[in-house]
Amino acid sequence: SSPRNMVLDQGDMTSGEAVKNRVDLNEIMNQCNDSFRTEMAYIEALNESGSFPDETDRTPKCYVRCVLEHSGVASEDGVFDAARAAEVFAGERGGRTMTDLQDLAAACADRKETCKCDRSYRFLKCLIEAEIKEYESN
Repeated sequence: SSPRNMVLDQGDMTSGEAVKNRVDLNEIMNQCNDSFRTEMAYIEALNESGSFPDETDRTPKCYVRCVLEHSGVASEDGVFDAARAAEVFAGERGGRTMTDLQDLAAACADRKETCKCDRSYRFLKCLIEAEIKEYESN
């Protein structure tokens, strides 16, 4: 089976809250893409590798900030909620259910970047790289 797409596919959770989160995330992604135009290929690259093809471009990073803020993973002042990240990004990677997302997110949450777009991107990059290392590399 192919690896789950973290940001775009919320897995097979069936509770009402999970469905609400999934619908909201797609809506949030669409809204954020209106403000910060980001190619689907960029988002797919981030999900698959943990980074954008061009890390000098601020727009996709601001797209990530927008998604994280609107989904409640990041506050407007750039503080990350590991428990919320675990809810929003629940699912599978490498065919395995990710059970320790909150711990992985917590390890990535203490960021020093001054630019909130860069900070959000670095948080998500850290989280996805940790997921890949743990769930796809054995």
